[in-house]
Amino acid sequence: MESSRGKPGLNGSGGAAAAFDYSSRRGYYTGAGAALPPLAAGSRAPPVDPCCVALRVFVLLGTLASAVVMAADRQSTTVQIAAGEELAPPLRVPVTAKWTYSSAFVYFVVANAMVFAFSAAALAAVRRRSAVVPVMVGDLVAMALLFSAVGAAAQFGLLGERGNAHVRWAKVCDVYGPFCERAMAAVVVSLIAAFADLVLLMLTILTIHKASSYY
Repeated sequence: MESSRGKPGLNGSGGAAAAFDYSSRRGYYTGAGAALPPLAAGSRAPPVDPCCVALRVFVLLGTLASAVVMAADRQSTTVQIAAGEELAPPLRVPVTAKWTYSSAFVYFVVANAMVFAFSAAALAAVRRRSAVVPVMVGDLVAMALLFSAVGAAAQFGLLGERGNAHVRWAKVCDVYGPFCERAMAAVVVSLIAAFADLVLLMLTILTIHKASSYY
């Protein structure tokens, strides 16, 4: 009686069930594995996430606007300087403020221009399956560039706005008001673009995780 009972996996029915279960799991793992197969000739391209595309376009336009506004930022004005003699009228001296006078602003323009060029290239390769990982690494580098450039430009802008009494650096934004306002506007837009790039990077990582998850 006991010998007639077939153990699972040893008799015909159990072996067929085990083989079917193994083949189904194997098909599931190979179908949802981390390594995505290359697209064959004539096959359809992977679907495009509209949210990621919208974020990419926002980063593209935000970095372009920040770089252009900062690169065009210039102001010329006149300041009054007291003459040496007591009764002499004050001297009016023309002065000019440009973004090239600050290394922090130069780095800001260059970083935003680089992220803009990368975003344009990433948009062109949005339907290429093989470009997912390189674009993700590029987004990480672009995010680091944006946050570092925003930090450097914001620190220099606050120094011009408030000065530094410890080293006796006078504030200059009371003289170059429009120049400082345009510079800080470019910094704010670039900061928003940096956060948008952060969200885009998180969505890309989540998409890759879902594509490679077995659960």
